[in-house]
Amino acid sequence: MEVEGIQPGWRVVDANGEEVGTVTQAEGSEITVKKSGFLGGEVHVPLDAVAEVETGRVEINRAKGDLG
Repeated sequence: MEVEGIQPGWRVVDANGEEVGTVTQAEGSEITVKKSGFLGGEVHVPLDAVAEVETGRVEINRAKGDLG
């Protein structure tokens, strides 16, 4: 998976189709995601967890709760 194709502002969804948050940064071997919801925060998603990328959307192969 090439991180260069992933852009800040894209939605990130988990393996169950639930929204995780929004990409804030994509570089190196991970993407940084600002978590959606009241508590917010951010999570770092390794590139090996990225299952599919389409314009404006990144799908990961893990459940939101497994990201920490």
